[in-house]
Amino acid sequence: MSRRPAFRLPRPFVILLVLAFAAWHYWQEGQRPPDAPPRTGPALSSHEALHGARLLEHRDNDGDSFQILHNGQAHHFRLYFADSPEKRRHQHNGDRLRDQGRYFGGLEEARTIALGLEAKKLAENLLRSRPFTIHTRWHQVYDSGRYYAFVIFDDGEDLGEKLVRAGLARIHTTGAPHPDGRSAQAFEKHLRRLEQEARSEACGGWAR
Repeated sequence: MSRRPAFRLPRPFVILLVLAFAAWHYWQEGQRPPDAPPRTGPALSSHEALHGARLLEHRDNDGDSFQILHNGQAHHFRLYFADSPEKRRHQHNGDRLRDQGRYFGGLEEARTIALGLEAKKLAENLLRSRPFTIHTRWHQVYDSGRYYAFVIFDDGEDLGEKLVRAGLARIHTTGAPHPDGRSAQAFEKHLRRLEQEARSEACGGWAR
């Protein structure tokens, strides 16, 4: 029985595909607003409010870290207090994924990643559909070019609260006094109450 010849795309067609992808990538880069220049000096002692901000679509966005467009410039922010699970596995985040899974009672890696994708979906849906204000002291997250922030919606609640209540974030990372005047300790205590509610109702990572 003779073997059927393997199907191959015509070379000109392959070249056209490559050129089309390169053109699309170049167009995408051209559409992206410029990054805001790095901040210099120490973090502020009080929050600066960035009104009229909107979500900037980016592949690195996840549940607790995302790019925001404000006054024509791109900023990369990371939430105070709330740490959502990683949305994918790579060579550098295995330990972090294990820690996140343990926090929620010993989740397997696949379930932890699925939780991270749920957090990303919730955060992006809220940021696309609801007016919000960024409150930041321009406290840099290590040397990553990201800055810690609170994201406050029109209902007065912040994104970290919504993630914790949904069981999609652990209370783990750097905190700060809340823009409404509550101390960092008082706000963390509030988050712990929300977390207990999520556990009692088996929400998100607390479901069994």
